[in-house]
Amino acid sequence: MDDFHFLRPLWLFVILPALAIWWGLWRRQDRMNSWRQIMDSHLIEHLVVGESKNHGLRPIQLLLVTWVVCAVALAGPSWRMEPSPFADDEAGLVVLLKVSGTMLATDVQPTRLERAKHKIRDLLELRQGSSTGLIVYSGSAHLVMPLTRDDRIISTMLEDLTPDLMPVDGDALTQALQLAEQVLEKSGVPGSVLVIADSVSPSQAQALSTADVTLPVQFLSLQSISAPIDVGLQSAASNLGANVVELTFDPADVEEVARRAQSRLKTVSATNEGNRWQDAGYSMLPFLALFILMWSRRGWLVT
Repeated sequence: MDDFHFLRPLWLFVILPALAIWWGLWRRQDRMNSWRQIMDSHLIEHLVVGESKNHGLRPIQLLLVTWVVCAVALAGPSWRMEPSPFADDEAGLVVLLKVSGTMLATDVQPTRLERAKHKIRDLLELRQGSSTGLIVYSGSAHLVMPLTRDDRIISTMLEDLTPDLMPVDGDALTQALQLAEQVLEKSGVPGSVLVIADSVSPSQAQALSTADVTLPVQFLSLQSISAPIDVGLQSAASNLGANVVELTFDPADVEEVARRAQSRLKTVSATNEGNRWQDAGYSMLPFLALFILMWSRRGWLVT
């Protein structure tokens, strides 16, 4: 119980009015005791107006007890952790897709961009029921879809993505990574980032060496299978501490991506990241229900 605390402690101030009423009742009872010192008790019961003959639990006392218990429940007493509601889900994955002019090259059939779209659909199928988001970037980065479990929406969005839709051609990978961090932070879900690109410009690779990127990142290289991985992409991956997955004809590449994304969740669970304090206020509901049932007694008034 060393970790006992209240999740919403401000609700405890609601107890103050109840304590004030209780003190007033005690003062009233104290006056009755003063009369008993100079008068027979059986006479006081007939002469003092408003004094009940019933010395059991009075409705006003029950009301005050209910008041205090309700305030404590609303304050959220807690002393132990519980798994995050996302503990049974796969980790969130934000896909960063490069949509620049170089992605229209046909060394990867039909084009690098179309092959990238195909790989994303394969990845969505492998991660059915998991949260996936999509960001596109060229000379600027843009959020297409925040984290969602509806794979059909992302698949539909992919169809019309072309370099012509991008405001500026270029390479804004750093901006895209920062946007991905914002998406995952808002969702509250542990996750990682997958960059699907054919290359990274030298300036971006250099910028990433000083960028404050804390998310786990992996790259899927969209170069021809027979071609070496782009030097800038390798440099960017090195600066980020990221893995590079090479393109394959079969689903082996996306299977590796999915496996690495899932391993992120296991790492988070092992460090208790994403766990939350258990709200024990709900356990007090049966007591509140019992107090309310007692109000059904015939003839009870708040006096």
